[in-house]
Amino acid sequence: MKISSECAPCVYLQLMRTLDHQKIPDQRAIQAEIMTVLGAQWETLDNPGIALNMMYKIANENTGADDAYVEDKRRVNRLADRYWNDHPIALSDIPARVLYAAAGNIIDAGLGMPPDEISQQVEQAIAEGMARDDSAQFLNQVPKRGTILYITDNAGEIIFDRELMRSLQYNEWRIHVLVRHQPFLNDVTRDDIGSLHLEEVCDEILDLGDDFALWRVDFHDTRSFGQRYDGFIIKGIANLEILSHRRLPAPALFVYRAKCPPSSRLAGVQWNGNVAWLQD
Repeated sequence: MKISSECAPCVYLQLMRTLDHQKIPDQRAIQAEIMTVLGAQWETLDNPGIALNMMYKIANENTGADDAYVEDKRRVNRLADRYWNDHPIALSDIPARVLYAAAGNIIDAGLGMPPDEISQQVEQAIAEGMARDDSAQFLNQVPKRGTILYITDNAGEIIFDRELMRSLQYNEWRIHVLVRHQPFLNDVTRDDIGSLHLEEVCDEILDLGDDFALWRVDFHDTRSFGQRYDGFIIKGIANLEILSHRRLPAPALFVYRAKCPPSSRLAGVQWNGNVAWLQD
């Protein structure tokens, strides 16, 4: 998804959230540095994910933070786990599990929201159903016993991703899971997975090392992905921004909640709809 003028307020909002979360009393100097760097390069950036990465890196360098969201991620993972245990879905019901995974994208660790309010948000998002669901079409294109690379996004929703993976594995697809290596906002990292039991539902858990960032993926990388994988499930807005305008070498299903106008236009749905969009 190419960067647009609508992306600037979202990047600044993430900056404010990150600095507030790190309890920086006077944020103006850091804000000025980040806005200067981004402003100088804005017109040349390939996608909004690059801008967010630059913002987060500069903020962390100025504050000395490593993983500012680690406790928040653990909290929302426990909350989502409890929600799943209270609202289980049949193992064979892939469409319902796709809905949970898409609706779970509403969870946003680090906002300080009370557990009851997070649960209510998730419940309301699930009750809305899918605004667009191409998951059946996607799975028809992926051969049985083929390998799907599941690219993860945020904490909290990873619990619903795990249960979708469990269903896919039960239905004889092989699942590889890609997590981030370095902390990035509230995304799932290699350090987070020990308590998530992902090893129960996938054949391999991988990250691509210290220097890996999806926005650096080029044509040769995607070709090598195509030699290993028969399909991709790609979670969340950041990964949508980074990968949706790239031609991937196998069927790609983007699963997310359309939190902004560009992401809703891409799938042809109303703002804040639950989406499973098969890349055209």
